Amino acid sequence: MAAQRQAKDIPIVRRPEAWGRRVWWRLLHAICWVWFKTLYRHRGYGVQNIPHQGPVIYLTNHQSFFDPIIVGLTAWRRPFYALARSSLYLPGLGWLIRSLNAIPVDRGQADMSAMRRCLEVLGQGYALLVFPEGTRTADGTVKAFNPGTILLIKRSGAMVVPVAISGAHEVWPRQRKLPRILGRIKVSFGAPVPAATLLERPPEE
Repeated sequence: MAAQRQAKDIPIVRRPEAWGRRVWWRLLHAICWVWFKTLYRHRGYGVQNIPHQGPVIYLTNHQSFFDPIIVGLTAWRRPFYALARSSLYLPGLGWLIRSLNAIPVDRGQADMSAMRRCLEVLGQGYALLVFPEGTRTADGTVKAFNPGTILLIKRSGAMVVPVAISGAHEVWPRQRKLPRILGRIKVSFGAPVPAATLLERPPEE
């Protein structure tokens, strides 16, 4: 209850989209809220840790295709941009992804165009969702981070909010074409960490 009260106190700041897209974001949020609360008993924790303003990187593990939705259901008062691999920009699906502020990235190579776009978004004070592993986990464990993540944090100087998703791998593992009908999914937002604090540590840590 305390987290819910604090969530209501978070002001709506610096939306990364025009009013029409804000309406679209809220409509999809309402649909997904019913869907995930009913079938997957979605629970979100630590919403009070999301900074009210300024550039923010949501740094999260990558368990399934559902992950951006899972994060968005809890962080809906602070909509974000997110990286999406270019191969997902198919007819119809591509339009939907673009409407949700996705930034196309060519996976498997140093995509400097995507990096510049991410830095531009953060430079304007927006939030950015990043999956540092670069791809979905195959077994549910967290893999090594992509070196590009460290570069992004270093160049942007953005505040980093660690995010942990659990249960999504069981609902929609990488090996399945379609998700399971029922499950239990949770997401937790940790305390924000200044970029300088992270960069003091070795990359492996």
